[in-house]
Amino acid sequence: MGYAAHWALGDADLSAASYKLFHKMCAIQNRKDHGLVRVESQTKFAEQVGMSQSSVSRALKQLAEAGFIYPDGRDWRLRPDFVFNGNGAAQGRAIQNIPADSTDPYTGKAPGLTVIDGGDEGDS
Repeated sequence: MGYAAHWALGDADLSAASYKLFHKMCAIQNRKDHGLVRVESQTKFAEQVGMSQSSVSRALKQLAEAGFIYPDGRDWRLRPDFVFNGNGAAQGRAIQNIPADSTDPYTGKAPGLTVIDGGDEGDS
């Protein structure tokens, strides 16, 4: 994880459970399938990470809304431009597969939103 990723994670408005779950997901990711976190069921996943099912559910939602993870079927995937275990070529391919509607964790903004500076100060 690079400096920008650490800053983004530190600046994110996440609960303690979300931070804990994110770091556990980094530790248990499928290293052969770069960033994939298998979830057989949310109950078993909660047992695997040592958290309650309700905490895991809320944390997954919060992490996805912040853009740090995104769903991959019933599993979850760590955002590859944020944290990645593999070579640069594999990371480049993985980045191309990030869903277009995923929030950018570096800016905290959802896609499709544009900030326009200024405005018309003339007569309207």
